[in-house]
Amino acid sequence: MIHISFNLPPFPTFIKGGEAIFAKGKRHIRRTYTVFDLLYVRKGTLFISEGEKQFIVNEGKYLILIPGLEHSGYKGCEEETEYFWLHFKVQGNFKGVAKPDLEWKNISLKEETFEEPARFVFYIPQSQYFHQREMMEQLLGQIIQMGNEQTPDYQLRQQIRFQEFMLQLQKQAMQIPTATEQVSEVALKFIRENYTKQIKMAQIAAQLHFHPDYITRCVQKTIGISPTQYLYQYRIARARSLLSTTNDKISFVSREVGIEDQGYFSKLFKKLVGMSPLEYRRIVQRTDQVSNR
Repeated sequence: MIHISFNLPPFPTFIKGGEAIFAKGKRHIRRTYTVFDLLYVRKGTLFISEGEKQFIVNEGKYLILIPGLEHSGYKGCEEETEYFWLHFKVQGNFKGVAKPDLEWKNISLKEETFEEPARFVFYIPQSQYFHQREMMEQLLGQIIQMGNEQTPDYQLRQQIRFQEFMLQLQKQAMQIPTATEQVSEVALKFIRENYTKQIKMAQIAAQLHFHPDYITRCVQKTIGISPTQYLYQYRIARARSLLSTTNDKISFVSREVGIEDQGYFSKLFKKLVGMSPLEYRRIVQRTDQVSNR
């Protein structure tokens, strides 16, 4: 497995991103881009070829497709598959290299002066599992969500979030999570495993043996939102999946993701997604019908 090497600053530039759901049997289309295409599988498996190479991208794993090479799905999904995609580009040259000795001393190329910034070289694995999955999924979700806000402020913040995502990719390749990130990772994992239940901060604190305020500060510092906000966002993400792949009633979907009050569920869904659950289902199902023609 190669590492993609590029110098910075400037950081890679985010272009566009989104999320998609492939039904069983569907495969990725054939195309060639002039920019990088990062695919991250949240659920299921993608079977992707790049030139002569074939990749299996399982749940919790990402793949960066290199500019100028044709890529396509060489096999249909064996189960329903959810994934994020990001397009980005780098200024200057990049290359594929064998796995380097990843230490900070090898990342730094030149110290800053009074007139020139410090220079670095990044080595990002072309494909790897996220070591801190919850945090990385949250960053991806925030990057994509910011794209829905058509204001310069949000689009500029989107670039900042993308830079943070790239930095985390490098740190995870070097396997150096901070204590704050480790606490956040365990807290978010607890939420993901128990989101269908009524979760309180006291439960998370008892699980981690830390004070609730400390856990909240760790999560906010790591992903930019509180544990409670993450719980809401995760529940709505699971609800979107159910709405797009089933015909279950809204009340049933609401209970399935841990929200007993359907009215509150609909209000929260509209706040986070920008439309009601029924509107979202109509749009997604209409899109699937068009793409399957």
